[in-house]
Amino acid sequence: MEPIHESFGELVAALRKCRQGCPWTRKQSVESYGLQLLSEAEELRQALERHDYPNLKEELGDVLWDVLMVAHFAEDAGHFTVDEIMRSVVGKMKRRKPYIFEGREVSLEEAHRLWKEGKKQERLGKGGSTPLPG
Repeated sequence: MEPIHESFGELVAALRKCRQGCPWTRKQSVESYGLQLLSEAEELRQALERHDYPNLKEELGDVLWDVLMVAHFAEDAGHFTVDEIMRSVVGKMKRRKPYIFEGREVSLEEAHRLWKEGKKQERLGKGGSTPLPG
């Protein structure tokens, strides 16, 4: 198994333990934990402004934790699954950056144009969702 898969699995296992074993976390909801995520995102922004890379690493970890926590609360509430989130974002990137997945080189201007066109098609309801294979 690749190291990122192992560490991601450890992260999800730790998240589950926290959700089961922490009384504060058990009382949270999508909305309340979403506010926690916003607070961490602000700390991330501050670390970026200061070019504080040791702190940036910590804040990125906090944001990742909170994103996954909110996603799991939403899944528990029956809104959508974490898998659906991942498939959705991959589909979006495939629609908005098709050149990457087709192995093409494009100019910066073309990349911007394709991104805008992808967003426009999504707003018009033509983007759909591109599922991951398998």
